[in-house]
Amino acid sequence: MEKHILLGISNGGLLFQLFYVLAFLTAYTILIYEGFRRKFPLIAWILVLACIQLFIVAGIKVFSFSSDEWRFMFQNHILLQNSQKSLFGGILLGISGYLLARYFLKFRYSVLDAFAVAFPVAISIQTIGCFFYGCCFGKPSSTQWAVQYPVMTLPHYHQFESGLLTSDNLHSLPVHPVQLYLMLGGIVVVCLVIRFRKYWKAQGSLFLSSVIFFILMSFLIEFFRDPLSHKTGGEMIWILRLVQWQYLLLAVLMTLLLIWREKTFTIKPVVRSNDSPRLSRQIAFLSSIGLIFLMLRNWFTLTEIIALNIALLPAVFFIGVEIYRTFASLRHKWIFVCSLLLPLLLMSQTLPQTQIDTTGTKKYKSYHTIGGGFATGNYTDYKTIYSGSGCDRVSNTQYFSQKYTEGGLGYSFTKTTTDGKEEIRYGANGLFGNYTETRQSDNVQVNNLLFEINPYIKYDIRWIGIGGGLHIGNMIYTTGDIEKDGQLSESYKDSYFKTPIFPQFYFRVGPLKYFYADFHLADQFPVSTPGLAFQAGIGTGFGLKNGFNIRFGRSFLDKGGYYTSAYIPIKNRIVLEPLFLWTGTGDSYSVKLPEKQFSFGLSYRFGYK
Repeated sequence: MEKHILLGISNGGLLFQLFYVLAFLTAYTILIYEGFRRKFPLIAWILVLACIQLFIVAGIKVFSFSSDEWRFMFQNHILLQNSQKSLFGGILLGISGYLLARYFLKFRYSVLDAFAVAFPVAISIQTIGCFFYGCCFGKPSSTQWAVQYPVMTLPHYHQFESGLLTSDNLHSLPVHPVQLYLMLGGIVVVCLVIRFRKYWKAQGSLFLSSVIFFILMSFLIEFFRDPLSHKTGGEMIWILRLVQWQYLLLAVLMTLLLIWREKTFTIKPVVRSNDSPRLSRQIAFLSSIGLIFLMLRNWFTLTEIIALNIALLPAVFFIGVEIYRTFASLRHKWIFVCSLLLPLLLMSQTLPQTQIDTTGTKKYKSYHTIGGGFATGNYTDYKTIYSGSGCDRVSNTQYFSQKYTEGGLGYSFTKTTTDGKEEIRYGANGLFGNYTETRQSDNVQVNNLLFEINPYIKYDIRWIGIGGGLHIGNMIYTTGDIEKDGQLSESYKDSYFKTPIFPQFYFRVGPLKYFYADFHLADQFPVSTPGLAFQAGIGTGFGLKNGFNIRFGRSFLDKGGYYTSAYIPIKNRIVLEPLFLWTGTGDSYSVKLPEKQFSFGLSYRFGYK
C-alpha cells in the first residue's frame, strides 16, 4: 500500500489565523522599509498603506461571494459572513485603495515598485496557513507527497458530499498540496523579480512584472486544484475554469500595460518634495477610513480586524504624535502624552468581547489587557579601535554615558484554551521618552525625543513559544561595548544607532510552569529601547498555575551585563512586570561608572478568569 502524508490539523483554524496575520505583518514591514529607502514622507506613506490594507481585506471578502449571495444581501440590506478568500478581488480593490489615497493625500511618489517583493512574500506565507487549514485543496493524487486530511476538514467534507468517501473513511483521498505549490511559486516569483529588475526602465514596471509572474504561476497551479475547493470561479468554460480565464485576461492586460509603459518611457528629471499633506487633510483621511472600519467591524473576522489594526494603529499613533508636536504647549504636553492611549482603546472596540468559544473540540476563553509603565537607565558604553601589531599595537578608546527615561502604554487581546496549554496574543504598544548620550572625553551631548508604535503577535504552547512584531517611530538602540581591529583614523563619535523601523522577535523552549530558556529581541514591556532590546536567559514558574515566573539572563551587547525580571499576577487581574539590569564591568572601564537600568510594567486583565 502506497503511503501518503497524513495531516492532523486540530489547530488548523488557529494556524490559518496566525499565518494570515503574519503575512500582513511581514508585508507591512517590507513596505515600511521600502518607503524609508525610497524617502517617502513617513506619515503620508503610513496612511496610504492603511487605506490599501483596508481595501485589500475587503476585496478578498467581496469577490468571494456568489451572485445569489449578492442578490440576497442587496434585498435584505445585510452583509453575510464568509470564510472564503479571493486573491483576485484583493488585488483589484487594493489598487483602487492606492489610487484613492494617492488622489486624496496628493501623494505624488511612484510607489507600485515597493510592492514587487512584498506581494508574493505575503501570499507565500498565507498559503502555509491554507495548507494546515485544508482550504484551497488539490485534486486527488497518487504522488508520494500527496496529503490526506482528517474528518471535519474541507477536503474530507467535500469529497464525502460528492460520494467519493463513505462514513468509514477517516481521512480524505490523497490530494495535491497545491497550497505548498503556490508557496514555492511565490518564492520563484521573488527570484524572478530580483533577476529581471535591471531590465525595466519605467516606474511601476517592476510591480507589473511581479503580478504577471504570480498570475501565470497561479494559472498553472490551478490545473492541480480541485474544483470542489472553489466557491466561485471553479466552473468550466470550454477547456479552462472561469478563474483561469480571469487570470489570463488580467495577465494579458497587465502585459500590454507593461509593454506600453516601457515603449513610451522617457527620462524625466525626478522632482522630490518632502512636503507632507496638510495635517487637517491627514486627519480627515484617517477619520474616513477609521469610520469605514468601525462601520464594517461586525462583518470582518477577528483575524481580519487584527490584520487591519497592524496598519491602522501606526497611522493613528503617528497622527497623534503630529498633533502633539503641532498644538501641545510645553505646560500641557503630559495631557497629550496620556491621550495617545485613546486610539488604542478606540481600536480595541473593533475586537470581540470576552467569550468562551465552544464551536470546536477545544474550548477557548479570551480577555483584554491594558497596561503601561516606565523605564529608566544610566550606564556607559565604550568603543575601542586597535591599530598596529606587536609592540606597536595602539588602542584608542572612547567612553559614552547613556541616560534615558521613557513611558509606555499597551493593549492586547489574548485567546487561550481553558486548560492553559495554548495561547495566542495580539496587541500593540506605544512609547514616548527622552534619550541623552554624553561623550566623556569632551562632554559633547546628544539629545533625542523617542516615540514609537509596536504591533506584535505571539503564539505559545507548552514547550514552544514564538512571536514577532515591528517597532516603527523615532527609535534609538545602543550598540554596547565594541572592540574593533582597524586603522586608527578617527575615534568613534557615538555609541548608538537611530532607526525608524526595527524588528521584534521572541522565542522560548521549555514549559513556563517549570523551566525554560528564551531569547528576546526588542521584546520587553513596556519599553525595549535603548538598552533593553537584546536579552537571552532562563526562567522558571516554580510549578505555579497562575502564570508567575522569574527570569535571569544576559544582555549580550555589554560585557558582564545581567538582568533579572519577573511576571507577577495578583488575584488574576493585576500583573506586575519588573526588570533590573546591571553591568559588572570589572576592569573594563578606567573609572567607576553607574551601570544600571530599571523597567516596571503594570497591567490589568479585563474578563480574565
